[in-house]
Amino acid sequence: MAVESELSARVIQGSDSGVQLAEYWQVIVKRRRLILFGILLGLAAAALISVLSPPFYRATVLLNLSREQAPILDLARAPITYDPEFLPTQRDLIRSREVATRVVNRLRLTANPNFASQRSGFFRSKDAVSLDKEVAVEKVQQSIQTQPRRGTNLVELSVVQSDPKLAADMANAVAEAYIDWTLESRSSAVGQTSRSLNAQIQQLRGEVQLKEQELQAYGRQKDIISIDPGSNATMQKLESFNRDYAAAVADRVAKEARYYQLQNSRPETIADNLSGLVSQLRTDLARLERDYAEKLSIYKPTWPAMQQARVQIEESRQNLQTVIQETVSKARDNARTDYQTALRREQSLKAVLEGQTNEAMTMNSNAIEYNNLQAEVGTKRELLDTLLKRQAETEVSSEIQSGERASHVHIVDKALVPRYRFRPSYKLNAAAGLMGGLLLSLGLAFGLEYLDRSLRSTAQVERLLGVPALGIIPALAENRKSSYAYRRKRKKLGLQPEETGSIELLPQTQPRSTVAEAYRSFRTSLLLSRAGGLKTIAVTSVQPGEGKTTTAVNLAVVLAQLDKRVLLIDADLHRPRVHEVFSLSNRTGLVSVLAENADPASVAVSSNVPGLFVVPSGPSSPNPSGLLSSDAMKRFLELAITTYDYIILDTPPVGPVADAILLGHQADGVVLCVYGGKTPRDRVSHVRDRLLRSNVWILGVLLNNLEQTSVEYAEYYGAYDSRYADGVSTGVAAG
Repeated sequence: MAVESELSARVIQGSDSGVQLAEYWQVIVKRRRLILFGILLGLAAAALISVLSPPFYRATVLLNLSREQAPILDLARAPITYDPEFLPTQRDLIRSREVATRVVNRLRLTANPNFASQRSGFFRSKDAVSLDKEVAVEKVQQSIQTQPRRGTNLVELSVVQSDPKLAADMANAVAEAYIDWTLESRSSAVGQTSRSLNAQIQQLRGEVQLKEQELQAYGRQKDIISIDPGSNATMQKLESFNRDYAAAVADRVAKEARYYQLQNSRPETIADNLSGLVSQLRTDLARLERDYAEKLSIYKPTWPAMQQARVQIEESRQNLQTVIQETVSKARDNARTDYQTALRREQSLKAVLEGQTNEAMTMNSNAIEYNNLQAEVGTKRELLDTLLKRQAETEVSSEIQSGERASHVHIVDKALVPRYRFRPSYKLNAAAGLMGGLLLSLGLAFGLEYLDRSLRSTAQVERLLGVPALGIIPALAENRKSSYAYRRKRKKLGLQPEETGSIELLPQTQPRSTVAEAYRSFRTSLLLSRAGGLKTIAVTSVQPGEGKTTTAVNLAVVLAQLDKRVLLIDADLHRPRVHEVFSLSNRTGLVSVLAENADPASVAVSSNVPGLFVVPSGPSSPNPSGLLSSDAMKRFLELAITTYDYIILDTPPVGPVADAILLGHQADGVVLCVYGGKTPRDRVSHVRDRLLRSNVWILGVLLNNLEQTSVEYAEYYGAYDSRYADGVSTGVAAG
C-alpha cells in the first residue's frame, strides 16, 4: 500500500511538471519538413512580390539645417543654445502642405504623366490622367522622407518615385521650396514684427502721457512736492519730535528714580550726601561726647561743669536732628518737583508727537499712491524705450536681410538621378519572406503539436504519466513510409533489409532487425523495473489494437532467448490470438484448466522457440471474469511459478473489461501497451488512474508501432544502426 501511494505521488508530480525546453527543439525537428516548406513558401511569396512589384527609385538631397541666428545687434545678448526639438520640427516643416504645394506648382506635377500614371499588375500601366491638385499635394507629401544624421545638423531629404529623373527633380525642388518658404516666412515675420512694434509704441506713448498727467494732478491735490525724506518738512518735524520725546522720557525716568530713591532712603544717609553742615555738626557732637567721657573719669556727673557739658551735648544733638530733617525735607520736595515737571513735559511731547505722527501717516498714504503712479510712469517709460530700441534693431535687420539672400538652410549635395532602384529590395523581401514563413510555419508546427494529444516519446510518458517508460517499438516497413535515403543508408552499412510481414515472432525470425533489438531493450528495462525481480507479468493495453498480444508474444520470445523457461498464457478469453500466432489448436487451453479441471501440464504446448511454452485460451466461456478471478486460476499460477522462470499473461484491454485488473492483482505487475502517436494521452491517464485505484502495480508503459522516421524514435534508437553495423549476434542479444 505504501508503494502504491509513492507511485501515485510520483504520477501527480510528473503530471504537474512544466514543459522542458528540449521539447521545443524536438517539435522543431519533428516538424522540420513543415517548417522548411513554410520557409520556402515565404521565400517564394517574397520572390513573386519582388517580380510583380513595379520598381521605385529614391533620390536624396543632403541639407545642413543650422539654427537660425539672431540679428547682428542681438548676438551679444542672445547666444545660440542647443534645442532638441529643432531638427524634428524642421523635418515636419519639410513635409508640410505648403512646401508640397510649391513643388507641385514649380514642376507642374498635375500634368506630368510620369507622376500621374498608375502602375498595376505585371508592369502594366493605365492611361495617364491629370491629377487633382490636392491629390498631387498629398502624393508629394507621401513621397518625401527625411532622415537626420546622428550627431550632426545634416538631414537627408529623399523622394521616392517610379521615374528616376522625376525623383531627382522632386527632391531638389522640395529642398529649394523649403528654403524659399523659410526666407519668405522670415521676411513676413520681420514686417509683421515691425508693424506690431509701431502699433505698440503709439499705444504706449499715449499711456505714458496719461499717467504723467494723472501723477501731476494727484500731487497738486495732496500738496505733495517731494516724497524725499531729506526735503520733506513733515518728516523732519516727526524726526525732531521723536528725538525730543525720547530725551523727555529719559529725563522723566531718571528723575522718577531719584525721587523714589530719596523717599526710600534713611534721612541720615540723605543728609550726609547732600549737606556738609550735617557732617560738621556730627563731628562737633562726637567731640563734646568724647570730652564728657574723659572728664567723667575725674569728675562726678553732678558736678556743675559736668552738668553744663551734658546740657551742651543735648543741645548739639537736637541741633543736628533739626538740620537733618530740614535738609531731607528740602531734598525730597525738590526731587518731587523735578519728577512732576519732567512727567508733564513728557506728556506734552507725547501729545505733540502723536499729532505729528498722524500727519505723517496721512502723508505716507498719499505718498504710497504717489509712488505707485510714479512707478507706473517709470515702467511704461522703460517699456517704451525697449520697444523703440527693438524697432530700430528690426529696421536694421530688415535692411540687412533685404540686401542679401541669407538662410539657415543650405544644400550640401544636390540629388542626382539614381541608377539603381530602391524598391522592391530583393534582400529585404527575402528576409521578410524568410521571417514570415519561419514564424508562420513555427506557429503551425506548435499548433499541430498542441492538438496532437498522443504519446510519442519516453520523456512524455514519464513527465505526463509519472510511470516508467519501458521502451519504444518501431513500426514495420509495411506500416510506415521509409525514405529512399533511409533504405540506402541501411544497405551502405551492410545491414539486412528492413523487416516485413508480421511483427509477431520477429525477434526469433530476424534477430538482427531494429524491432528485435527494441524488444530486447524492452526486456532489459522490464526486468530492472522492480526490485526483487519479476516472475509473473501481465500485458494489457488501453484499448484494442494497440499491440498487447504482439508485445506478450515477443516478450516471451526474448525472455526465452535468455535460456529461460517461459510460459505464455493467453488470458484474453474474449478475443484470443496467441494460438493463431503459433499456429496451435485452441480446443484445449486455459478455460479447460479453470472450468473442466484439465491437467495444467497437458495444456502447455511447446513452440518452435526453444524454452517457450504456450497455453492457449481454450474453448469460449460465458463468464471469463469469473474464471480468471477463481481459486483455480490462483492455483494454476502458483503451479506455473514452480515450473517456469517467467510467466507472461496476455490480458484483455483495461478499458472494455476488468479482466486485466483481476490478473494484475495475481501478477507481479502490469505492462501497459500504448499505440505511439495515436492513443490519446487523456485515455491513457484514465487507465493509469484506474489501475492505481485498484492497487495494481504498473511496471511501465511500452510505446508500440512508432514511426522510425519520427524524431521521438530517432532520439531513442537513432544510433543503433551505426553502432551495430559491424554485426550483431544472431543468438541472444543483451537487452
